[in-house]
Amino acid sequence: MAATQVVFLPSVAAGLTVSYAYIRSNDGLQMLRDAGDDHQASATAALLPAPERGRELIAVAPSGALSWHAVDLPDGMGATSPRLRAVLGGLLEDRLLDDLDKVHFALAPQTRTAPNGQTWVAACDKSWLQSHLQALELAEKPATRVVPEFSPDLAALQLHAVGDEDSAFWIMTGAAVGGLMRLPFSAAALSMIPTPQDPQDSQNWTAFAEPALAAQTEQMLQSKVNLVTRPQRWLDAASSPWDLAQFDLARNARSRTVKKLSGWLSELLRAPQWRPVRWGAAALLLANLVGLNVWAWQQNASLAATRAAVQSTLTQTFPAVRVVVDAPLQMQREVSTLRQASGGVSSSDLEALLAALSAVIQPGRSLTSIDFASGEMRVKGLAGGNGNGAEANPQELGAMTSQLKSRGYAGQQDGDVFVVKANP
Repeated sequence: MAATQVVFLPSVAAGLTVSYAYIRSNDGLQMLRDAGDDHQASATAALLPAPERGRELIAVAPSGALSWHAVDLPDGMGATSPRLRAVLGGLLEDRLLDDLDKVHFALAPQTRTAPNGQTWVAACDKSWLQSHLQALELAEKPATRVVPEFSPDLAALQLHAVGDEDSAFWIMTGAAVGGLMRLPFSAAALSMIPTPQDPQDSQNWTAFAEPALAAQTEQMLQSKVNLVTRPQRWLDAASSPWDLAQFDLARNARSRTVKKLSGWLSELLRAPQWRPVRWGAAALLLANLVGLNVWAWQQNASLAATRAAVQSTLTQTFPAVRVVVDAPLQMQREVSTLRQASGGVSSSDLEALLAALSAVIQPGRSLTSIDFASGEMRVKGLAGGNGNGAEANPQELGAMTSQLKSRGYAGQQDGDVFVVKANP
């Protein structure tokens, strides 16, 4: 787990004078010593220490502010379903005392299952949770997640004595109690807790107590208990996969995250301690720009050398060429001129074009006219020589064009004229 700052939300609504207990940790396991032996300090939202760069601020909701319910979600209904909030309201309407508009719901992560394949749903007062999230955000200490102090669990039975002498509770989690149970801290309440017959049987259950309640807890249970400080319990809760900021509060959480990231970016661009990083990034960018320009210069030089070699070959082979405009085209023309002067047949001569057309034309076809000029042959007719007088259909012309292309010639229908010429 990364560096963390954990803030415990009071059970009362947020206000200017409301204090928040908080702890800090560099690794999510050990607490930093902020105040007192239990490493716990408290301050109003405005005076809370701002989380350092890379430190996540996690808010812990007290157990007394949440109620837990196991529900059967309809098939196809998941955490991303747009109708999930309305469906949860319908399923829990008869179990809640407040109006549904005043209640905030949060769906359990996939790793936390309820009995019989059901799904856990946490419910709390919406205005209470919203007021604390807004107070932290206004103080520029936005919470990235909201986790419960205790959450239902179907593992082995665990009994927790939490609070102080004036306000203490039993919190029990495990399959034996259906997930989670919260009872007043008293010996009488123990009769409702399915503790084992043999108090020494530690394999069936585990008891935890805060230091202030340890002696009373051991006296009630007649057995030793494990000491867990309140800050350590909050730190353990912060490592859970829960996030109570869902539905409309999730949008606020995203905006808080974006705002936090923009703050980190602003710090990266302006803070003095990040000056070496900025200089390093600028040097890396400059080196890349120089490298790209050197590479482009090399490519241009290579292209210019190739172009000069082609032009030199043209002028050396054909000294009559004085001005080079398009070396490949000029060289093709000079070669054609030499071939014609020597009596040879080039691919653009009439004989070559007629030979290519005769090789692809359908047997029995005859032409009504042939025109040749500048290496281009234009023929008309293609009437059937078998007496039916049928003109060549598009399929036949397409086949001829394809075959001519494979031989190095181009064929194209232009009205009633079929044009044949050598490919450049």
